[in-house]
Amino acid sequence: MLPLKLVRVLVAGLLVAAPAAAVARGPQSGNAASCPVPAALSFASPTYVDRTRAGGEPLVATHPSGRLFYSAHAGTTHFFAPAAAAAGSAALAQNYTGQTYVWTSDDNGKTWTFRPRILPGQGAPLSGFSDPEFAIDSAGQVFFSEINLANVAVSKSTDRATTFSLQNLAGAVLTDRQWMEADRKDEVYFVANGFGGGTGSMPIRPSGHYIAKSTDGGKTFTPSVDDNEGGEGLGDIRVDKRNGTVYEAHYFGTNLSMAAFRHARTGDLTATDTNLIASGVKLVGHWPAFDLDPAGNLYVTWDESGTGARPAGIWYSRSTDGGRTWADPTRVDRDSRTDIWPWIAVGDAGQVGIMWLEADHKLPGGDPETVGTYGWRLVGAVTANGLGCGMSATPGFSVATATKDPMHVGAICQGGTDCLLDVRDRRLGDYFSVDLDSTGHLYAGYADTRVAAGVALPAFVRQSEGSLLRVTGVRKGAPPSADKPIGPAAEGRLAATGSGPSLALGAALLVLLAFVMRGRPLRDSRLN
Repeated sequence: MLPLKLVRVLVAGLLVAAPAAAVARGPQSGNAASCPVPAALSFASPTYVDRTRAGGEPLVATHPSGRLFYSAHAGTTHFFAPAAAAAGSAALAQNYTGQTYVWTSDDNGKTWTFRPRILPGQGAPLSGFSDPEFAIDSAGQVFFSEINLANVAVSKSTDRATTFSLQNLAGAVLTDRQWMEADRKDEVYFVANGFGGGTGSMPIRPSGHYIAKSTDGGKTFTPSVDDNEGGEGLGDIRVDKRNGTVYEAHYFGTNLSMAAFRHARTGDLTATDTNLIASGVKLVGHWPAFDLDPAGNLYVTWDESGTGARPAGIWYSRSTDGGRTWADPTRVDRDSRTDIWPWIAVGDAGQVGIMWLEADHKLPGGDPETVGTYGWRLVGAVTANGLGCGMSATPGFSVATATKDPMHVGAICQGGTDCLLDVRDRRLGDYFSVDLDSTGHLYAGYADTRVAAGVALPAFVRQSEGSLLRVTGVRKGAPPSADKPIGPAAEGRLAATGSGPSLALGAALLVLLAFVMRGRPLRDSRLN
């Protein structure tokens, strides 16, 4: 006999136009005796990347050539049953192939091209419907990974993500939320949480957090190495391509630290040192985000619940000595509204952009799962002095709202696959991401639920005014994209066309996955 909750999900699972103009908050210092604040920041009107494919927890990246990459979850374990009957739910099934999605743009996000990977030599159906991730090596090759319950599939592209070749269908087994980075040509790293399996090749590991490496472009990986020095690793990883040092944020108790793998190029995947960023940290979201500049300086951002050593909000720090010491944390947001999920992108030294999700008001206990009809908007901040300045060690941030109207209304469930079983709204997934385009403008890929549907749609917004964060290599005179704003919610609804061959299969998979994963630890292991 099926468990009651599993039956409920089977029954439910089978079955908002986004913003126009950005609302600037103007130059603000926020911190006493801070460095100068850059010019007022603003954003162009948001657009949808695709209206026929789901778009939870998107991951974006910029290729050295200037091409933008965008990937998104296929929507299965982000399905919200109460909205299943809406016409927009067709986005879950009409193009579903059991893979995550990839798009590219050569005009800074004005238009997007979908890149199919179910083609001879490129990929296989059901290779992974969630947790997309990009990595770009020093030769410009693009690596892409995705997961399902049984595997991490790794693909490679030598033509800027126009086409891919499937390198390894099971680069990791029984693994959750991989994060990936590349160094020299064909050198690829990933970290992940194993559950009864682990990453890499034999021997099979017990549950835990691991790091593994490939030196042949993702075809094979080293055996997994325990990665729990100084706390559990969580979130994306970065590599300093000048010297090969791999970095990963770690979190233990209330200590947020940075682990450095300084001998990774030699094959030694043991963290050489793990250094404290801040103590008394109480995260709201699942992980911090960090980035490096070309000189190797590190910059990190995270959210605080207000129950630790700092007030609730978005916080920032930086290191100029390879993560060994860190500046005192600086608060970036400007009011008491509940803020979650910050992501960071860095250009030239000290040029930093941060974006996060902000609720209409302060939620009880700062809990994003608070039931209600309040809205969530994207907010962005930039600074030209992220390393401090002559008058102060505290950066000056210019802050502005990126999406005038809410891109989501109501609670955001952070309970992993339990959200599906408990019929709570997890359409956004667990994060969104940002990067800089080749002109130095900040942009974001995020999930948008303005169109009534059981899943979110992939959306995009780009900085239009304010400080440019990258000067080196900027294409002089490149005009801002003439984005067409997302139309009214009624106009944006998808026609219920194209049932897709995999609707029943996808629904069955999401139910099975949610049932198997229920009750697992949920810090960086919030699968799918």
